[in-house]
Amino acid sequence: MKHMRDRTYTTEEVVQLGREIYEREIRAQVEASHDGEFVVVDVTTGAWELDEDDVAASERVLAKNSDAVLYFARVGRRASLPARAPSGRLLEPSSVAPWRRGARSPPRAMRRCWA
Repeated sequence: MKHMRDRTYTTEEVVQLGREIYEREIRAQVEASHDGEFVVVDVTTGAWELDEDDVAASERVLAKNSDAVLYFARVGRRASLPARAPSGRLLEPSSVAPWRRGARSPPRAMRRCWA
């Protein structure tokens, strides 16, 4: 049986929830020994994965909850990658819709982190 998400999150909500979970539950565990690695957090459950490859980490989180709402962060960095539209234009966080399962991989724009 497929789990259905009860609500839709705005990008701002994903960022806020993801930052809160990262700061409260994850940062102290990973910062000293995993600098530069990616943390992917499901903001609906608090489940998270750590990997040098953001796509690999996101696939493991999605294996736990196929309806996960993902927040990407890079340990020890203010931002992992700049958010860009396919045209190459830089995007503001409010213009990037949260990525959901169904796409082959997270769009380049969602690979930006705000932690």
